[in-house]
Amino acid sequence: MTINKKKRMLYASYFLFITGFVAMTLVAYFLIQSIRESFYQNRFENQYEYMSLEEDGDVYPIQVFHGVKMNTFLEEKESGKKSETILFEVKDEPEAELKGFKVQSDPRGMSAYEEAIQYKVVKEKETNKESFIIAMRMTPESGNLNGKPVKYRTYSVNENGVIKKSTFTIDKKSKLETQWIRGLSGAKYGYYTDLPYQKGGTLSLIALTFMGCLFIIGGVLLRRKVLPVERNQAALG
Repeated sequence: MTINKKKRMLYASYFLFITGFVAMTLVAYFLIQSIRESFYQNRFENQYEYMSLEEDGDVYPIQVFHGVKMNTFLEEKESGKKSETILFEVKDEPEAELKGFKVQSDPRGMSAYEEAIQYKVVKEKETNKESFIIAMRMTPESGNLNGKPVKYRTYSVNENGVIKKSTFTIDKKSKLETQWIRGLSGAKYGYYTDLPYQKGGTLSLIALTFMGCLFIIGGVLLRRKVLPVERNQAALG
């Protein structure tokens, strides 16, 4: 074996080993994050419970929670027809305006707005205190073509009628905000990682593990193949 060929094989063995090591590092990272996500989700489910708002199979756009009135509806044009602009009001005062979402022309319940805005009532199991949650996606799919972060907003109303508002992106969300925005536009986000909720996420992790092992084994075997040649040439020299 020539010196140049030997060097190329050594470099190839290093490349395979390093590539495999990087792949296994990624596997370890996502595995740890998935375990953390599992503990986080279990803790939330042990602390909180969702209460149903459905009546006759849907949730009414007008809700009153401890004296606080919320309403979601489509803006009316001057012609009297409904536009595609979603308006959200709190205590009959305009609070948010959502554009670019596909909505039925004559919506009957909140299911017509589910891509943009959702109502949820959550109860803390230890105290039995309830909170009314309004979760909305401020950026429609059509407005995300430029790659800017998608904006979300949540409103939380407690039993005293106190309202807390928060606007954030996926990268800036809190643990509770992660729960509130789930289901908007059909997406389900995790706090530590989205992997457990992604279709084929587990399969991808298994495939990456298999690939990483193959690269590491290939690098080790190739290096072992080169080293005996070096020893034999040294002995002959």
